[in-house]
Amino acid sequence: MNKEHELKRLGRGISGGADAPSGLQLDEDSRSVAWGIVYNSVVAVRSEPRHAAEMVTQALLGTPVELLEQRGDWRKVQLPDQYVGWVDGSLQPVSRERLDDYMALPKIIVTAHYATAFQEPDHRSLPVSDLVAGNILVVQSLVGTFYRVRYTDGRKAYVRKEDALSVDEWLGSIELTGESIVRHALQLLGIPYLWGGTSTKGLDCSGLTKQVYLMHGIVLPRDASQQAMQGELVDTGDDFSNAWPGDLLFFVSRVGDEHPVERVTHVAIYMGEKRFIHASDNVRIGSFDPVDPSYDAFNANRYSLTKRFIRDRQAINVKTVAALWH
Repeated sequence: MNKEHELKRLGRGISGGADAPSGLQLDEDSRSVAWGIVYNSVVAVRSEPRHAAEMVTQALLGTPVELLEQRGDWRKVQLPDQYVGWVDGSLQPVSRERLDDYMALPKIIVTAHYATAFQEPDHRSLPVSDLVAGNILVVQSLVGTFYRVRYTDGRKAYVRKEDALSVDEWLGSIELTGESIVRHALQLLGIPYLWGGTSTKGLDCSGLTKQVYLMHGIVLPRDASQQAMQGELVDTGDDFSNAWPGDLLFFVSRVGDEHPVERVTHVAIYMGEKRFIHASDNVRIGSFDPVDPSYDAFNANRYSLTKRFIRDRQAINVKTVAALWH
């Protein structure tokens, strides 16, 4: 494929190696600033505006967020999945108009689990930042085997083409099947458990399902209990005869002392043959079958229901990346 053809595929406004528009600037009238765009690879989103507070989730580079409140350097934000929390730094504030400009620019998405943005189109040059799967950057041009990219805080860098795809090309290449969900999840085996983690640096149970489905163009809600409210009910039995690979399995815990109730507190990805992938200590395989070496008695005893989010290569009752970014 020649360079001119590939540049056309990258999107609007790029040709012959010329730069895209310059960095997004903070509007002079701060009252018009109601949005922000994440400029670090991963940012911690906390329950309160202090570093010692619980990390409730993470936001990835390129993610647009709504700014709700500010206390000192901390900003209260709402993510595209509607989750709300506090962020210190890592955001370029913009107006709605500037956000619309950003959304219209051609971009790449990092598809490698881990990558580096370099100062020069040479992997031996110094880094600009680390990158993880799902990071999105504005692309300016192609330079040999690198994309020349721009961060919303104005930094410029080079990303190896083998580590990313144009967003449009990526969306068109997604294999939206349960089998692909399982294959992708298996590539994350061994990643350590991290409470609040949604990136390949560390994942909690719903962060794992969120990350795997994100890389298939589907935006799941943040928590297991919220994910259980979407999709299509498959089964509540424990023989899994109706479950397909890629379905999500939900598990409950009894919460409360006087009048305990069951609440969804864990989620896993069904593999087939009564096996599943989940984040618990690290990303690992478990089984409902007592004779399987991977048998997980604890989770087998608290399994509750199965939900389906993909049918006939279509997303079921969930938001998609294409809808959010186009």
